[in-house]
Amino acid sequence: MTTAVEAAAPVEVSAVEKPHQIPVGWEPNVIAFACHYCAFAAADLAGVMRLSYPPNVKVIRLPCTGKLDHMHVLRAFEKGVDGVFVAG
Repeated sequence: MTTAVEAAAPVEVSAVEKPHQIPVGWEPNVIAFACHYCAFAAADLAGVMRLSYPPNVKVIRLPCTGKLDHMHVLRAFEKGVDGVFVAG
């Protein structure tokens, strides 16, 4: 039988996820939200100059990243994206 003091004692819970091994050959799936006039123009210029970036990075052009709703970022993580990059 527990006493009231023991029942009220805080339980230690680790909020930090323990590190684990990364599988060989794993590539992160990254989505980039880019402003049409700033960041997307830079990405487009990189393409014109024949510079390449990894195929696991998907760039989505937006009129302005200042209007990007946080729900789109959260939904990307829900759909399995490993990283989100917002550039404006």
